[in-house]
Amino acid sequence: MALAVAVYTLSSRAAQNLASNTTECLPSCANQYRSLPGIVLSCLTTIFLCIWVALHLNVPEPVDTRGLSYIARFKIWIKSFVRCTVVPMFVTLVFPEWVLGIAVLQFTKATKLAKSIRKLQDEKTEVTRQHGFFILMGGFHLFERDPTLPTNEMGERNSEMARLLPNKSGIEAEVAWSTTGANRVEAFGKPIHPLDEFDVCRLIEVGKLVLPTPAELDDKCKSDGLAKFLVIAQTLWFISQCIARKASELPLTELEVITLGYTLLTVAMYIAWWDKPYRVKFPIRVYQALPPRTNEQEELKTDMEIADFWGLAFAYVTGTQGELTDLRSMKRIPMFHSGYISDLWTFSDTSGMLTTIIVGMVFGAVHFLAWSSPMPSHHMQFLWRFATIVMTAAPPAAIVVLVFAQLIRNVLSKTMGDLIWYSLFLLPLLYLAGRGITIVLALVTLATLPLEAYRDVEWSDFFPHI
Repeated sequence: MALAVAVYTLSSRAAQNLASNTTECLPSCANQYRSLPGIVLSCLTTIFLCIWVALHLNVPEPVDTRGLSYIARFKIWIKSFVRCTVVPMFVTLVFPEWVLGIAVLQFTKATKLAKSIRKLQDEKTEVTRQHGFFILMGGFHLFERDPTLPTNEMGERNSEMARLLPNKSGIEAEVAWSTTGANRVEAFGKPIHPLDEFDVCRLIEVGKLVLPTPAELDDKCKSDGLAKFLVIAQTLWFISQCIARKASELPLTELEVITLGYTLLTVAMYIAWWDKPYRVKFPIRVYQALPPRTNEQEELKTDMEIADFWGLAFAYVTGTQGELTDLRSMKRIPMFHSGYISDLWTFSDTSGMLTTIIVGMVFGAVHFLAWSSPMPSHHMQFLWRFATIVMTAAPPAAIVVLVFAQLIRNVLSKTMGDLIWYSLFLLPLLYLAGRGITIVLALVTLATLPLEAYRDVEWSDFFPHI
């Protein structure tokens, strides 16, 4: 909200200055010029729509709202909206490279998980990457049955289910049972914790859980074809305008350069999450008793209990927080959870970190498009160029520092290697400082844009005509 007010204020002042100082300079064909509010609105709309559609979030914590008052339901909705919409969008706005890295990591993990499940079922059932995404995002949640249900009724229910559904088990039997009795309603029960990939695979292996079909997953997906079309159209139009302005040797505003970088990142994010179900609000309930923890789950529990602040910070920065996340100890799945991390140095588990580094460098390089753009002062131009170089060089420098620290630690001194390793945290701070400088400059320069920045593209120049 503060950002929008600042942009609006600067836009209003700049529009007044432009109207008072350059009215006589504008030619009579004023339709060839665009307004500053139009430039700002186009950039902000593009960023918001791209982030809104690209974000494919995990399943939120299940809450039973039956019997609650409207005020209680509204409070729950506000809390869920802030946690599942406002916070993720803010994180994506501030750290788009990191979110894209998480999306790529989830893509590789979902592909690997789908292959593992296919091996368990001997290729008998169609298991796609979409199923892998659904498991990783907390699509299955363990519930405790309602203890108020009488024991004899439970026995009657189980015997009746066995008689009516002799060849069904797990989720398939639960769904089928709910449709066989007209007056029977399954009790909600108490949500315990989301199921990780280990529990889901073991329940599938023993026949106590059946994966939903692709059609059922599509039905749980809340994607809107019209919204996607409008976002794609807006994104393509913005990118084509930027390309046409460069081809026509017209300057791009600094805000448009930043928006172009966000656009490229969110498009890549959307591609990585193409098969992930969109905005699933409620998981599939599972009432089966779980087997004892596996060795991997015991390791996750131990690592999560002993992890300190720096360990958690490093795990989140590198996108490997899955190695410190024990879902059996949590009520809801973390916002950007990506599954179990078995080995930090395998490609599937480092794909997120590598993507973040590469994309961070590309995002910084996009700012070179405004390298020679006119600025109000030489100091501002120097700051823009300095921030651009820092943003482009910091990500690959992180790899160099990490490799150098590991070599020093193994060859010379473990203490010296650890000191160099901890200095790695300075590079993200330096990168964020560069990001902050470019954003501030993009807002400040809106008040003093050159006249050529208001000129619109002559689209007729790009098509042959008489």
